[in-house]
Amino acid sequence: MSSVSQLAERTRNMKVAVVHDWVFVRRGGERVLEQILNLFPQADLHCLLGNPSAVLKTKYKHKVLTSFLNRIPGVEKFYKILLPWLPMAAESFNLSEYDIVISSSSCAAKGIIPPPQAKHACYIHSPMRYAWDQEHNYFPKPVSLLSPVELVRRALLKSLRIWDVTSSARVDLLIANSHFVARRCELYYRRQGVVVHPSVDLSRFSIQEGIEREERILLFGAWVPYKKMLEALDHCVALGLPVTAAGQGKDLLTAAQRYSNNHLVRFELNPSDTQVATLYATHKVLLFPALEDFGIVPLEAMASGCWVVAPKQGGTGETVIDGKTGTLFDFGNPTSLENALRKALATSANGSELRAHANTFSHTHFAENLADHLLTLLEKG
Repeated sequence: MSSVSQLAERTRNMKVAVVHDWVFVRRGGERVLEQILNLFPQADLHCLLGNPSAVLKTKYKHKVLTSFLNRIPGVEKFYKILLPWLPMAAESFNLSEYDIVISSSSCAAKGIIPPPQAKHACYIHSPMRYAWDQEHNYFPKPVSLLSPVELVRRALLKSLRIWDVTSSARVDLLIANSHFVARRCELYYRRQGVVVHPSVDLSRFSIQEGIEREERILLFGAWVPYKKMLEALDHCVALGLPVTAAGQGKDLLTAAQRYSNNHLVRFELNPSDTQVATLYATHKVLLFPALEDFGIVPLEAMASGCWVVAPKQGGTGETVIDGKTGTLFDFGNPTSLENALRKALATSANGSELRAHANTFSHTHFAENLADHLLTLLEKG
């Protein structure tokens, strides 16, 4: 009997709660949440903010409960400024009747207060980025006695760090999405965790036979500052390399204005899932410039037979095999990036090998690995 079947049998009569930070769009974290929910038909979903019923695509219908903050009109437009209140929102959920609580957390969801009889497993996408190692990227202004707003912001972040560490003690099993994240959990929480890599929906992607791939670099994803997409585009243009800039975000709109008349750059704003699959299948190289906790986009590209250029640090160092499924470069080193791009464009990729590697990150692998660890937790009594 598979681990998934054993888990289903073991938890059939148990009350299960799944807790997530927010659901406004369907990206990597939301797709992982869907896979967790698919393991538990009877689970109730507790979400701090958002509208999960309208966004998520799951096998079963789940009861959805949201926090008091979600009642604020238009909250989806300014929810990020509510960060100081998210711990309170997480702790406000009444979970007293549940036997198992699984939090899916990149912010405050892991800080729920589980009842004494319940087991709490946290699938952690990342410790709070804004409060820990990414603080200075999100808040670049230096602390100054002449800037009261910055002083208050830093004081709030210090309080969040204290809460983040103390609330980690409420977790029975910490499951990190990569060894990179597991190391940060060990550093900040002094907690050892296990690693279960997220999965890629292989059914969405294929290698299109008979179609010659364009000698172009694909830059696809969320165009936000910490992902370095605009910076990477500027670098490619300076090198005279043709690029397709695709995805969504303010930096993509900035890029569209900056390079509207540049023959090297082609834009695909807000592509559908079908269009994304076509972009992967028709481009030779995907450039993924971000230092990511995991990074699902490179695996989607590999599942489509597209060669990947990505940092050797972070999650991509665990998913991209240098010289076999992609070319790795030193994050923050422009010369290393340039060499990697030119090497990638000169490489003849084996689409079948790339697809086979992506297969090791299938939904089935994810479900079995996660079920294994949850069964071990339940067997501890």
